[in-house]
Amino acid sequence: MKVLLLRANPRKTGHTQKLADLFVRGLRETRAVVTDVDLTTSTITPCLGCFHCWLETPGQCVHSDDMSALLRQVLDAEVLVCATPIYYYAMSSYLKAFFERTLPLAQPGLGPSGRGLTGNRIRYPEQWRGKKLVTIVAGALHEPEAFRPANETFQLIADSLDLELSGQLTRPESYLLDYPLSKPKTLKTIEAAFVQAGRETGDTGRLSAETMKAASLPLAVDQEHFRDYSNIYWANATELGGEALNPDAVRRRVALDVRILMREMVRYLDPKATARVKAVLQFEFPDRKLAYHIRIESGRCELTKGTADNPDLVVRCKSEVWSALFTRVTDVRGALKSRQLVLKGDKSLFSRLDRFFPPPSA
Repeated sequence: MKVLLLRANPRKTGHTQKLADLFVRGLRETRAVVTDVDLTTSTITPCLGCFHCWLETPGQCVHSDDMSALLRQVLDAEVLVCATPIYYYAMSSYLKAFFERTLPLAQPGLGPSGRGLTGNRIRYPEQWRGKKLVTIVAGALHEPEAFRPANETFQLIADSLDLELSGQLTRPESYLLDYPLSKPKTLKTIEAAFVQAGRETGDTGRLSAETMKAASLPLAVDQEHFRDYSNIYWANATELGGEALNPDAVRRRVALDVRILMREMVRYLDPKATARVKAVLQFEFPDRKLAYHIRIESGRCELTKGTADNPDLVVRCKSEVWSALFTRVTDVRGALKSRQLVLKGDKSLFSRLDRFFPPPSA
């Protein structure tokens, strides 16, 4: 299988790059011959709409740039794979410029498309028969509606170019891919799906419904959680300023933000372990001027920002200490002994926190 991968993501430390790399890993496990092209480093002059490629020099664009070689690679490929971030609900400008410059592959005259629409006729039908298109789109937003315009555009492009649209991988909530603490098993499933998509493309040129579904599995609990987490992410990035241009710097800081850790902890309440528990646990982080309390009753819990009246247990420490305790970097006994961690009230509740809120496994 000859596969032409077109990367249209300008940021090489971003999520589109990571997902495309996983896809390529799967491709490399097959016998596919892979041509990996970075469109953001290619010189592609915008189409003039002059029809020079139809009327003056049929099949040849008036521009002399990298697109000439790309058109030959398109003709040679059996599967075209497009990887792009979502910018304003559409593919990036790099990929848009590429498709606009594919006009030399068409010829004058109109005819019915595979979907019964009207489209241009393909110039080289003998080299075109059986060609397939696979797409990879990634974006930060949560709702499927944000990805629909780009995916529908790809569907129309495939129809107009007489390509079989053989698979579409859609990855919403892309920035959450950096935080495995939340849903480690789900994240591994998503990453495995992109590798599997590469294998399927290399073997058959087509993606299975199961693989496409796994690639789009949600990571956020709901829209509210997604928005909260996104705002916390950008608050940290803003505080870091120019340092935030390094994704690892933001990732480390956000992953240990107590505002996220507290939300994550209550998500994994064990209803059996807390079935007979009725208690209010208060957590105070004086360095961030933050306080939360968790009300546990009959296998359920509720997290509320602020202090509570007469809590059964008060946990007080710096936010960085709690982050270290939460991630098992710091030993509880050592933190208590050094007074980095202070407990007031029913200390037995603290000793049972791991039973009440076991670490996430899904």
